[in-house]
Amino acid sequence: MKMKCQYLWALPVLALFTLASCSNDDTAQENNGKQKGTPAGMTEFAVKEATTRTMGVYSGLGIDFYWTQGDKLWINNTSSLVQSSDDDITGKAATAKFYFTGTYNASSYPVRYTGKGSNAGDKVTIKAEQKQATPNDGSHIGTDGDCGTATAIKGADGKYGFTLSHKASYITFMPYYSYEFAEDVKVTQIKVTADEVLAGEFKFDDNGLDLASRTTVVNPAKSITLELNGGTNNGFIIPKSSDRTKNAAIMVLAPGTYHNFTVEYSLYDQKTAVAGTVTKNYGELTFHEGKNKKVAADLAVPHYASDIYYMWDAAEGEHIWKGHENDLLTVNDATSSNYPKVGTDPRWFNTVPHPTAASRSAANCPNANEIRWYVEHGDPHWDSSIWEFTKHLYAGGMWLKKGSVIAGDQHKTLQELKNAAPNGKNYANGDVNSFKDYDKSNTTITDGKPANLSNYIFFPAVGYYIQTSDKKGQLKFLGSKAFYWSSTARPYTNLIAYNLLIEKGKVAAGYGNRANAHCLWPK
Repeated sequence: MKMKCQYLWALPVLALFTLASCSNDDTAQENNGKQKGTPAGMTEFAVKEATTRTMGVYSGLGIDFYWTQGDKLWINNTSSLVQSSDDDITGKAATAKFYFTGTYNASSYPVRYTGKGSNAGDKVTIKAEQKQATPNDGSHIGTDGDCGTATAIKGADGKYGFTLSHKASYITFMPYYSYEFAEDVKVTQIKVTADEVLAGEFKFDDNGLDLASRTTVVNPAKSITLELNGGTNNGFIIPKSSDRTKNAAIMVLAPGTYHNFTVEYSLYDQKTAVAGTVTKNYGELTFHEGKNKKVAADLAVPHYASDIYYMWDAAEGEHIWKGHENDLLTVNDATSSNYPKVGTDPRWFNTVPHPTAASRSAANCPNANEIRWYVEHGDPHWDSSIWEFTKHLYAGGMWLKKGSVIAGDQHKTLQELKNAAPNGKNYANGDVNSFKDYDKSNTTITDGKPANLSNYIFFPAVGYYIQTSDKKGQLKFLGSKAFYWSSTARPYTNLIAYNLLIEKGKVAAGYGNRANAHCLWPK
């Protein structure tokens, strides 16, 4: 019999994570038993229905369980617990027979399953460190805390039959990334934390886990980590949409209501060697014994497209790879001959002289005066969080206060920031005494995210392009620094424009060749 999946709740359509609670499937799919008769001097206890076994495979509606070699049962024989001596399991089995030495005559006996390899019938250890080797293969759950109880009923043939009722709870994670990751990007481990005890050694009796008082748990843990395919630099791939066959990961935990329940995914890119985490807090969650919660997560990793690089004030929408998207470079110092070369190319920079302001793609960038305000009063924070570009992971970028926030802090209007830099000069109108007069750096950088992100803009370290002597484009410093254009042309020649530099440890106001490709101002 297959039970229906009942969804407890779901986040809104646009949410990055959906969470549901499902009853486990009861479908029997495979039985590789030894099919032997009852050994002499033993009594047979057999699974009556293929409803609850001890390893798991997520079916899409719930977890299908199986018995595996090494599983043992306990029966409560009046005042003593007796462990099974033999079984008929050879591999993965939907049903199984267990044999107990001696003759049993009672009409029924309480049955316990306390985990694969367990030598105790009165306690169960739900591990704080769990491991899964392959996608959608919960072979580990029997050793990581799965447990159950049953009542074995004596039949007319003297043999006992039972149906195991699982007493642990389960989560099946299926993370995905809708912008798409390369297969080099792996989820290496999944960690859950809560305010209450999730794991440890629990007392166990004929009713299941003793959940009444978690203060009695031995080696209590408020977090559980599930390592995937060896963890560290390995793991499971992250598909573009939820797919249990690609990366379903099953975790065992104690039933109960938890507060501040948080899921943390650890990611690693085998190509870029960048690692990072994605975290989601679910608040209060309740897990019921024998039930599985499905967590399908569209990982909240910021995505940056290939259309971010422009020569200074090129035509609107004419980024340097327009029409040549397949030539986008992803390796630092690599070059491409399809970089813009001549002024007739709409991707070419604007040749207007200073002080004419940008009027095309860079028109909405701050002017040279505002750049100085960002550098000197932007309260820069370097954030090492991960982001995605060209299907790969990179990390790092600078948070700077928004112009409106800086203006409020300085008791000025936005127009006043445009009209003059902090030193009173109007660089947008050519108020420059020498070629180096404008340059300004700020090395007072705070590590980590600002407290109030809504007051800041993030500048990812997406690198930049230079035009080489043979008119090729060369990628520089992807993942470590970046330049962002201003709307102000530079005096002295018509080949330079003002810009902003961000890198770890520094934010600076300067200028660059208009034929180089920098980013437009983030929105």
